[in-house]
Amino acid sequence: MKETSIQPGQAPVFRDIGGEDLSTLLLCLDSYRRSYERGEFIILDQEEVPAVGVVLRGTVHMCKEDIWGNQALLAYLGRGELFGETFALQQTARASVSFLAATDCQVLFLSSRHILHPCEKSCPFHHRLAQNLFDLLGKKNVQLMEKIEVTSKGSLREKILTYLSLQAQKQGSKYIVLPISRTEMARFLSVNRSSMTRELSTMRAEGILDYDKNTFVLK
Repeated sequence: MKETSIQPGQAPVFRDIGGEDLSTLLLCLDSYRRSYERGEFIILDQEEVPAVGVVLRGTVHMCKEDIWGNQALLAYLGRGELFGETFALQQTARASVSFLAATDCQVLFLSSRHILHPCEKSCPFHHRLAQNLFDLLGKKNVQLMEKIEVTSKGSLREKILTYLSLQAQKQGSKYIVLPISRTEMARFLSVNRSSMTRELSTMRAEGILDYDKNTFVLK
């Protein structure tokens, strides 16, 4: 099933900004949309980042490669989420990671220069945008802290269970549908996929959990 897009007004960064205010704001921010095919890089490591991206459709991966070409999955971003803001809002505005279209994507870009320097009118919705942006930056930091919590665990089993536990808490259920594939899950946990598969099979045999593709049930 083809995933539908969201409209800009449905993105959290524009919360409580609607109608003509949103249209005016998008003009002020020199916004534009662009579509990407699966596997296409949106931003490359060390590339200048003049704009903040808002995912309108699809999934974007934040990745980092080492000198041997091994790619680590640092974060995955779905519809309505921001990416690139950490770099776009710095003075240097240069990325230290890459952003990849994990699926066919549509992205709305917002000029960082216009975010940092609002128009002379100082319209109330500019202030609302800043408040929303700071709120989302805080939530992004929490997500990165969760990533550190997961990958810092000593054993493979602890990493898997910590990750699934966090997802269960977010979804409010022990029945979990992950937004990533099994291969992507291994990359996110920074573990070997074959080893992870064996550990999952062992935990299922022990009655700790059950799963089918990217659907898990904690027992």
